[in-house]
Amino acid sequence: MLRDQDTRNPTDRDGFSSQITSLVVINGVIVLALIVLALSSPSASEWISAAAQAEFVGSDTVATSPTQIAQPLRPTRIVRSN
Repeated sequence: MLRDQDTRNPTDRDGFSSQITSLVVINGVIVLALIVLALSSPSASEWISAAAQAEFVGSDTVATSPTQIAQPLRPTRIVRSN
């Protein structure tokens, strides 16, 4: 079992580490580019605000919808047995 561990190349770990590092760097650049685009466009804040309000549109419609309490069609009769 020790021979299997010795045959591993230590550069394999370096390759894996560099892949993770490059993935993090690429994602960071993409996020940074999106932030710069959002800040450079004057209407971007309006788009973001509209998108955030669209997420919660369901809660406002319930509060503003008219409520109508059901009324019976005929009066309720009470029957008593003596």
